[in-house]
Amino acid sequence: MRFMTVRPFEIELAGDVRGQSAEKSSTERSHQSTHADIGNDDQEKVSTKNNSLPSTFSGETLENEAIHPLVQLGRQIMDGEHESARENANLNGDSFSGKMSRLGSEYAKWYTEQHMLPTPIAEAVRANRIYIHDLDHYALGTTNCIFIPFERLLRDGYSSGNGSLRTPNSIMTAMAQVAIIFQCQQNSQFGGVAANKLDYDLAPYVTRSFRKHLRKGLRYLGEWHATAAQSSALQQAASDALEQLLDGAQMSNIQIAKQYPLAYQYALEETRSETFQAAESLIHNLNTMSSRGGGQIPFTSINYGTCTSLEGRLVIESLLAATVRGLGHGETPIFPIQIFKCKRGINQQPGEPNYDLLIKAIDCASKRLYPNFANLDAPLNLEHAVTGDPDTEFATMGCRTRVIGDRFGRNHLSGKGNLSFNTINLVKLGIDYGIHRTMPLSSKSHLSMNSADEESSANGHHMIATHPDEVGFLNELDECIELAAEALLHRYRIQAAQPAKASDFMMREGVWEGGELLAPDEPVGELLKHGTLSIGFIGLAECMVALYGQHHGQSSQVHERALSLIVHMREACDRLSERHQLNFSLMATPAEGLSGKFVRRDRQQYGHIPGVTDREYYTNSFHIPVYYEISAARKIQLEAPFHHYCNAGAISYIELDGNARHNTEAMLRIVQYALEQNISYFSINHPIDRCTSCGHEGIIGSHCPACGASEQDVLIARLRRVTGYLTGDYQTRFNPAKQAEVRDRLKHH
Repeated sequence: MRFMTVRPFEIELAGDVRGQSAEKSSTERSHQSTHADIGNDDQEKVSTKNNSLPSTFSGETLENEAIHPLVQLGRQIMDGEHESARENANLNGDSFSGKMSRLGSEYAKWYTEQHMLPTPIAEAVRANRIYIHDLDHYALGTTNCIFIPFERLLRDGYSSGNGSLRTPNSIMTAMAQVAIIFQCQQNSQFGGVAANKLDYDLAPYVTRSFRKHLRKGLRYLGEWHATAAQSSALQQAASDALEQLLDGAQMSNIQIAKQYPLAYQYALEETRSETFQAAESLIHNLNTMSSRGGGQIPFTSINYGTCTSLEGRLVIESLLAATVRGLGHGETPIFPIQIFKCKRGINQQPGEPNYDLLIKAIDCASKRLYPNFANLDAPLNLEHAVTGDPDTEFATMGCRTRVIGDRFGRNHLSGKGNLSFNTINLVKLGIDYGIHRTMPLSSKSHLSMNSADEESSANGHHMIATHPDEVGFLNELDECIELAAEALLHRYRIQAAQPAKASDFMMREGVWEGGELLAPDEPVGELLKHGTLSIGFIGLAECMVALYGQHHGQSSQVHERALSLIVHMREACDRLSERHQLNFSLMATPAEGLSGKFVRRDRQQYGHIPGVTDREYYTNSFHIPVYYEISAARKIQLEAPFHHYCNAGAISYIELDGNARHNTEAMLRIVQYALEQNISYFSINHPIDRCTSCGHEGIIGSHCPACGASEQDVLIARLRRVTGYLTGDYQTRFNPAKQAEVRDRLKHH
């Protein structure tokens, strides 16, 4: 396959990296493009009814016309009319802090477009071919997401910047510190923060609590004191021996249980109670700490499921129980995203040590949608797994992000993450080279590899192709991959040049592995090379319709071609890794706002194409369209092969009706079937509606079946999943495209 190369661009922070002349006026540049063309598509929402500005903005303020779009954007944001208010379901764009965040965000995007992006990349984004995620953090050199090394931070202590924290001596304190660490880290990056093995990380602090309660039980229940008849030397020897025993005490210690049964039982019950309270506190904290930029809740994820010690099992059990119990009024917790790690021999069959916890996880998911399920036995996830090292077990960050392999040898998870990712619009390429394209009659000989067999219909001086130009499509795809990679490299150079002090907590405390060894002004590039640079894709289904007239759920031949396309993209990412000696990877993009932005722009150019641009959204990644009627088993079968090639992360879902919480056996069979098919990361969606008047949960129509309240009078919060995480009420927090997708979702049976 021929790859079209794009010249790498060097960073010129002191000047215009596009190579434009210094004499070019800002007015000309403003007319050439606006910030909204780059990664946000906001200019479509800028009002054209009144291009004149109010008198408060007249005079010298408008000498430079380049600020004109910014003023319009500012007015829209402050009036609550700007689409960015619903771009992120985790952000309340109507709040003061949300508006403040959006004002800064939109200016940062404008600045990056005007002064940072190389011309070919900017043109590709304006043409709707690629998308740069989190453009507002581009110029700053911020990175995306990370697996936090909780084991080390809790063991060695750390500083929040305003004060230091010691190693916790109880599970209650340890879980409180987990929330603090999440809070400290979340403003060092723009993406998610995650724990990849929280059961292992917290187990030692369950042990500390058990020892504390055991000491108290021995003292209060009379099983501690040496007899008075013993000499002082014997009493001291007995006391020393007991202290030595207690210092090594574990919940599984049979000798202690037999020797001090009353104290042991007391300690066990108190430890269970404390661990549950600690888990409940952690979940409440992670849903109430609005400390992220714009008043957001930190975007947290926790992975657990494979620790088989009594202490680790208690952590898992307590987290699940606290999640089922819900928040203060019984609401479903939105964060953290919870992922149960599934592993044969550990929790997949009756008799395995954590099988009972899998059953509890299924029950929890039936009531609260979490946890999702990670497949540690999928071939992709076994590549770097080391028996006995939980830090090499597959886990996910945020919506689906996967970081394990490192060409520099750090083939574990904690202490590194994803740096940034860009997405390719497969649908646009499909339209340009598919059966709906029009072209001059003289171009017939170049239609496709099968042009000898094709027919065409004349349309004036043009014809409509009936076969795709597969060669042209792949050449264009290769060029887009190169452009997406160049944008990642350009951004990576900015990220690598940042001093350690810029990311504050992350580097100072060694959250990113090795950061604690850097001087404050030392650049971080040598450490960031262990992270990943990801290229994503969206709309595989619509792309196939544009190319062949059917999507990959409708035709086995189209499915084969769709899979070969994703294999092609993965191979291209692998070649990029070799060429640039960095960790490039392929992501099944979690498109939240992007799913609507791409199609809106494409529809303006191409009009309504049935099955392609006729809805308000493009289908996420490689998913079978949500509106296509298909069984759960068949959907799993069709999507499973794609997971192996998306080494930056992917997720598959199925949709069940609201009876899911009453049929956990069916949910278990579905989850285990998905694991058998080598789905890497899986979840089950089902509607959870909640009456805010009486607290009733279930499927609620226009009236609450419990109290009779009408949705016209009280809020019926309709909890749904968006790109991997939950939001309290999709009707108010989802953007219009995602709301349309939810309405179109069919149930899989």
